Amino acid sequence: MRLPARAASLAGCALTALVFSVAGIGLAGAQEPPRPQPSSGYDDPEGIPLRPPAPDIEPVWARPAIDTVATIRQRGTLRVGVVENLPFVMRDAKGDLVGFSIDLGRQLASDLGVEVEFVPTSWSQLIPDLLGKHFDVIATGLWLTPARALVVNFSNPTSVGATYLVAGKSLASAMRSRQDFNRPDVRIVVYAGTSQEIVAGRLFPRATLVKLEGDADPLAPLLEGKAHALLVTTPTPKLVVDRAPDRLFLPFETALQSTTTAMAIRKGDADFLNFLNSWLAFQAEDGWLGERQQYWFRGSDWTKGNEAHE
Repeated sequence: MRLPARAASLAGCALTALVFSVAGIGLAGAQEPPRPQPSSGYDDPEGIPLRPPAPDIEPVWARPAIDTVATIRQRGTLRVGVVENLPFVMRDAKGDLVGFSIDLGRQLASDLGVEVEFVPTSWSQLIPDLLGKHFDVIATGLWLTPARALVVNFSNPTSVGATYLVAGKSLASAMRSRQDFNRPDVRIVVYAGTSQEIVAGRLFPRATLVKLEGDADPLAPLLEGKAHALLVTTPTPKLVVDRAPDRLFLPFETALQSTTTAMAIRKGDADFLNFLNSWLAFQAEDGWLGERQQYWFRGSDWTKGNEAHE
């Protein structure tokens, strides 16, 4: 059956359009490359293959953490490790503990809503006793050092002290410059393995260092005439001289090096560390921390009528 002329013409146009449409799709498909699939954000943007991971030892996993703040509050007592260290920790005429670190411990316990117990120890046992859980926190003017930071976590700084040179009059009365003390015949007392030893070795490389171990009295060699000088880290060097003003003196007023002190806790409890730092920030902003620093480090009222015992 033959279609009318107009219908045949329309059918031909439709067929032609369909052919060109299919041809156009095929042409477009041939000209446009396939779109790449979304890649991982960790892929190298330049397409360079990632290197295989480097060989390493089995990871060391942290121990389960103890909630120290909750433990303290449940116990009802904050235990603070201290070592007598003017003006951080000392005893007044009545034998009671006083000092900057004692104030810190008492205020911290008050803000935790618990009692405070100060646990006396020695410099050589201070960190081992903390790790052995004899107390919860160290507050005694402990210096920050990288070696200590490997085994304990330090809070934000609580004070800034300095390392000074204290000399004995019996051997060093005429010595007034650093050059005078940088001689092989000069004996300088330091605690072995501390920042004192590092500072002395750097500033007085020719001097002979008398290295004390444990809790030996560093003033004894000076008072006995067996050493010329002593490196001491304190915010109040004149207090050291005042222990024996007829036999000790400061050859020069300027500090050899600044030193930062902080509180210290056992590793593994980020919540307790965060609380301590938040507490210190609040006390600094409130003005209490600065007032205590002014009283103990730059004032002298506490030395009048309330003399500290040795």
